[in-house]
Amino acid sequence: MFDSLVPFIEDRLKKHHELYSGQCKAEYWEENLCYALKQAGFGSDWAPDFNHGVGVDQTTDSGIRISNKGGNVEKDEVIISGSRLTKHKTIEDKLNFLSDKKEDYIFCLATDKNDWSRGRKVYYFIVVDSKKLDYHEQQWEENIGVRGASKDKLTGWSCICENYSAKICKSMSDQLWTTVKLDYCEEIHEIVVV
Repeated sequence: MFDSLVPFIEDRLKKHHELYSGQCKAEYWEENLCYALKQAGFGSDWAPDFNHGVGVDQTTDSGIRISNKGGNVEKDEVIISGSRLTKHKTIEDKLNFLSDKKEDYIFCLATDKNDWSRGRKVYYFIVVDSKKLDYHEQQWEENIGVRGASKDKLTGWSCICENYSAKICKSMSDQLWTTVKLDYCEEIHEIVVV
């Protein structure tokens, strides 16, 4: 469905690396995707005003809500960072918030550290259907620290299901981290920047 974006994303990443040696992340990824969406005919409402809604970085002309994320590919999985959930006090509050999907798709621009450590600029454009990440329907367990200052204290929560696992880390402002099996993703496109 989104494979028509790949040549435009590749072109934008090449331009990015004409200027920068570092990876394309955060607002750079948002802006580069915006241009790719427009060039592919999807359109985008993204603007460089740092004023997007919770969970949504841009919306296409047809109303597809997109959350831009970075990620790390490891073996047959991608690890994606998510929302910071400190304002939601209990695990139930956090899961209720996560059950109200603000985005339709996560567009992840991931890298594999092994590629980059060898000097290869390889990106993975990965599309995840947000509805498939049904956090609120999973069995979450408390994580208790085993050593140091966190010994015997609640350090967060985690869940494991067939196609993904997730954890909420108290030490990182209750940030959500999701590890998704690559074969559970909608699309995966390797982009090599030369």
